[in-house]
Amino acid sequence: MPHPPEEMADLSTQSETYRGSIVIPTKGRHESMLRTLDAVRCCLPSDMNLEIIVIEETDTPQPIREERVKYCPIPERGLGFGYVRNLGLRKAKGSIIIFVDDDVIPTQNWFENLFEPFAEESVVGVQGGVTVPESSNAIGWAESILGFPGGGISRVLQAKGENQTTREISTLNCAYRKWVIEKVGGFDENLTSGSEDYLLAKEACLYGQCLFAPDALVYHEARGTLKKIWHWFVRRGRAEMRLAKLRELEEINLGSILKRSITCKFLLVVLAGAFFHGFFIPLLIIAFAAYFVLQLARYFWPWKLSKAPVATIFLLPLVKLVMDSAMDWGRVRGLLLE
Repeated sequence: MPHPPEEMADLSTQSETYRGSIVIPTKGRHESMLRTLDAVRCCLPSDMNLEIIVIEETDTPQPIREERVKYCPIPERGLGFGYVRNLGLRKAKGSIIIFVDDDVIPTQNWFENLFEPFAEESVVGVQGGVTVPESSNAIGWAESILGFPGGGISRVLQAKGENQTTREISTLNCAYRKWVIEKVGGFDENLTSGSEDYLLAKEACLYGQCLFAPDALVYHEARGTLKKIWHWFVRRGRAEMRLAKLRELEEINLGSILKRSITCKFLLVVLAGAFFHGFFIPLLIIAFAAYFVLQLARYFWPWKLSKAPVATIFLLPLVKLVMDSAMDWGRVRGLLLE
């Protein structure tokens, strides 16, 4: 493992002088960003020298003149998440960089639980827990139980309050040592549709330990409708295909994509129905019934342990089917059009 630079010294000796930077990228959600900013500021310890950097893509800047906040507006050019986060990284002066989305609300001990693991020199990255507000509708709760984004409430429940080793880190709620992000070359700006945080996490874990800290919890605004979920997962599918084209990764290849594709499974059922004349409709019904039962069985306990409404468990298979179908359509678009 490479020797860390000077700023990676034991944090326990830097309680008075150590700085961290919280980076909040935002675009088209100024009011939501302000709510997140207020909530983040309330979580920060008063005795630690920290800064907050807001990078807003906008052609009509609205300056923020608040303590600890550095407001950096940039023109709307659609250069992607990686570009904006790299810009925040270049402006940050802290040796621990915290990234949060512009639509999250941290819980009371969020900062301490996200920051504390860096007292161990071997830790280079931390992902915090993510759930949806309790007021979310049944579809919104289904998103989180199904593990989106950032592992959702299922990942939090599975951890049982214990920090766990991970290679999966989402920038909606995470922290890295600045030197490790710089070491891997920052976020890949070619991945304009997403997956730049997925890739960075895989590379950062080569230089040290990454942890999932469930108690560094934030509430993330749910999509809450099938239409929004569809568009979200189409973008995720496009991002996955772009990542597959640009990088050679063991986890992302043609075989793994086909194995996870709901469309491929459906085509196998169609082929089986064509082979067994007269059994197409029964096979189709059996396949969809099995899919729904499998989802119910797989996610029953996360639903039971969460605060989701009863309607969630019945809608969950439908939400999963929309996610899977949209992901495949996004992959096709990414393969043929990008």
